[in-house]
Amino acid sequence: MAFRPVDGKLSSLIASGLLLAATLGGCTKGSQTDTQTSTAATTQPVAAPAAAAAAPASKDAAQPVASAATDATTQPQAAATAAAAGTNALATTDGSQAGTKFVLNSLARGSDTVTLKFTLVNGSDKLLETSKFNGNNYRGYRSMSGIHLIDTVSKKKYFPVADTDGNCVCSNDVADIAAGSQAALWVKFPAPPATVKKISVEVPHFIPLDDVPIAQ
Repeated sequence: MAFRPVDGKLSSLIASGLLLAATLGGCTKGSQTDTQTSTAATTQPVAAPAAAAAAPASKDAAQPVASAATDATTQPQAAATAAAAGTNALATTDGSQAGTKFVLNSLARGSDTVTLKFTLVNGSDKLLETSKFNGNNYRGYRSMSGIHLIDTVSKKKYFPVADTDGNCVCSNDVADIAAGSQAALWVKFPAPPATVKKISVEVPHFIPLDDVPIAQ
């Protein structure tokens, strides 16, 4: 069987078809590449919110540490405040050492003496040294012999009673009071005349207490 040669017109049509197919194939591939590039570009910013969200978590994690430190520094003050609140207080006064209090519990008359009962409260963050309450002309150490009473009407000062050995008849050898703690103490004084119903109490390094009633 013999084949007839393809004429020039048909050859031109076939060549045009092949060229069109190649062009369409190139456009399709280019579109796919553009689509992939566009998709990748739109997905990149997704990582940014995740990194931003991590920052608050780190900030929140640091907060309990600061809170714990604050609680640690306020524990002595809170303990001392609770102790003072539970004390039967007739009067209170503040000391020169911040956070310390002198709590007067009672001042009662006996046959020839009056007895002062009180509580020293240490709400500071360091020791309250008891040596500062020593008075002159008494034997011993760390006693409450420096406390005295003053009758402002008759202008008379009452010092603690001393025994035959020169020791104060009061709390003696009192250990320093630790931060956040307290100590119950006492002192005996010569009794003022029965006509004296109120008196001032002066404690070294504390604000004086005036017009304290003397219980009969």
